[in-house]
Amino acid sequence: MSRQKTVIVSGATGGIGQFLCRRLRQDGYRIIILSRRAGMPPDIEADLAVCCDLMDAGSITAAGRAIRDACPTIDLFISCAGTISPQPAGTLDGEDVRRQVDTNLTGVILLTNEVLPNIVAGGRVLFVNSMAGVFPLAGSAVYTASKFGLRGFARALALELRPRRIRVTSVFPGSVDTAMFREEMEQGGSLLNFMSWPLAPERAAAWILGSARGGKEEHFPSLIDRIFPPLFLWSPVFLRLCLPVMIVWSHLTRWYYLRQQARG
Repeated sequence: MSRQKTVIVSGATGGIGQFLCRRLRQDGYRIIILSRRAGMPPDIEADLAVCCDLMDAGSITAAGRAIRDACPTIDLFISCAGTISPQPAGTLDGEDVRRQVDTNLTGVILLTNEVLPNIVAGGRVLFVNSMAGVFPLAGSAVYTASKFGLRGFARALALELRPRRIRVTSVFPGSVDTAMFREEMEQGGSLLNFMSWPLAPERAAAWILGSARGGKEEHFPSLIDRIFPPLFLWSPVFLRLCLPVMIVWSHLTRWYYLRQQARG
């Protein structure tokens, strides 16, 4: 009889995380979720909930102990937690800066460090990043910085874990139609979020887990998403030339999205 595989999911209570757990349940995983609040959240399909606040190093250490006690072996670790507070530089709020950097980067690094000893050979670490990790979003510089940092951490980690036969994968979904996305746009989030149509969270979850089964270290929604962001980083002039067209396209997509939302 084969051993039941175990997955740790950080950010399971978010719009994408809930659907990740549903699909992982269908795949037969034992699911351990991390939540800032004690107890099992409603509507989450999981076997155990561990309290963990990514803004609190002590909480992360305690969560690591609880995970190791409950899970002698971990087959898959998914980091899906994230937060964003759009603010232009010069008006940044210190607490919002700390929350974004701790939740999107520092806390993820510390949590990964806690679970790594129990990940088995042949296991996988999966970071749900953002297109902001490869494309700068004006007005969301802190979020962009945290996601760029997460990409760098993942790529270095992949080199470190190769001798242990643990694969590290990063996925970069475009806009996903979650409560976080809608709140971001209400707060003045970048218009360029509408360069692609906001994906339903259940479809995003299916794409994320499907991508994780492959052998690539990084996965993007489309060939365009894989090619153009590196070109923009290589040549800021190229980005400035393309930006007017991207803005017009994003305006049209947002107009149609809002029209669809109004229709219900």
